[in-house]
Amino acid sequence: MELQEDIRIIRRRGWIVVALALLTAVAAYGFSKAQVTIYEASVKLTVRPARADWGLSNALSALLRSLAGDITTHSFLQDVIDREQLDMTTDDLLDGRTVFVRDEGSDFTIQITVRDPSDKVAVNLVNAIADLFIEKREEWNQRQNKSDRIEVEIRDRARSADVYSPKTRFNVAAGGVLGGLI
Repeated sequence: MELQEDIRIIRRRGWIVVALALLTAVAAYGFSKAQVTIYEASVKLTVRPARADWGLSNALSALLRSLAGDITTHSFLQDVIDREQLDMTTDDLLDGRTVFVRDEGSDFTIQITVRDPSDKVAVNLVNAIADLFIEKREEWNQRQNKSDRIEVEIRDRARSADVYSPKTRFNVAAGGVLGGLI
């Protein structure tokens, strides 16, 4: 008897569930469209020791985090800003929402990611950061013995930026599910 009663209630009041799901999905869509679109562009750098021996590879693995950290300094990013003649400050880039650097010791790579409301700025900025980092490493290498150098190269330049946020489809789906549950 309880199952038949539940089915009868769903038939009579099911439209409320559907209406709430649609209402919250539409609200989520509107909320997503009201947000500023943020684009994300990334470059992955390969960091290689000049010689393939265990000692230099271990030293490089230990230094990789420090090398990645050099990118997120005010002095380095000020050089990027000056070179590219950008209308921003290093605080704008180091605000925890713009420039991200991650080192991967397992494959000797550094990934640089830039998020910006302009897709072109994101692509140009991430490529400029990578280029300057490589130049600085080459300057450092010139002062080292050839066998002790650390080579850095770009695996693939950023050519486009993807939408980082808002994730409209996800927000609409989550809004619909939440509305249905309510």
